[in-house]
Amino acid sequence: MTFEQEEMIRQLRYRIRLLMARYQSLKHENESLVAEKNELLTIVEKQKLNIKQLEQQYTTAKLAKSVLVPSEDRETAKAQINRIVREIDECIALLNK
Repeated sequence: MTFEQEEMIRQLRYRIRLLMARYQSLKHENESLVAEKNELLTIVEKQKLNIKQLEQQYTTAKLAKSVLVPSEDRETAKAQINRIVREIDECIALLNK
């Protein structure tokens, strides 16, 4: 083997080692990013659940406030209650499909 061929082989081995090191680095970075993504997805799901609960609490508080209004506003309160009951019925109908 000539000196030029040996030098080419050395350079090729060196480049292969660099590629392998870069591959390992990117592999670890990808694993970290996947773990971070999963954590963030979990947080998002918890926040969505929290939002739903807060919306329900808000609706309940709004309904309770409307029931405690003076008698002239009772018709408005009844209309709101009827609207909520219709929404619940629609949700039940969708769940039964």
